[in-house]
Amino acid sequence: MNRFLVLFGIMLVISVGMIATATMQADFSLMDSKSTPLWLAAVAVAAYVAWRIDGVLKRRERRQDASVGEGRSFLKPKVSPAQSARAARVAARRKKLVAEGKLEAEPEPAAELESDDDEAPATRVSQAAPIKDRMAARAERVRQAKEQGKL
Repeated sequence: MNRFLVLFGIMLVISVGMIATATMQADFSLMDSKSTPLWLAAVAVAAYVAWRIDGVLKRRERRQDASVGEGRSFLKPKVSPAQSARAARVAARRKKLVAEGKLEAEPEPAAELESDDDEAPATRVSQAAPIKDRMAARAERVRQAKEQGKL
């Protein structure tokens, strides 16, 4: 409620200021009894805009609180409940099939990464390296790919 009142006050000042500048250009006084609808319009606009902004900020806070509870970060994509339930079912089914011997267990991904790291420094160079070095590294990668039957 405090945020709404602060926003309302700010919006009221802005809307009254805009109406005052418009009435000054039209040689009209805001203190005249004919300007009552202008005052009501300023208050109504300020209240509506403050209410909308407050609602957006509340929704953003709720979403942020929910994502913090899930351990979600900026870089981690949001996973829907249906998607996470399906992933849990697939993992349980996979574990069951591995236990029954109908499916082989997947190899450790860390072992594959280590073997790639050994080859990577020899075939990769910095983008800041001279063009000759980059082309030589590319030629080496192509040669290795041909040896492995990838090309």
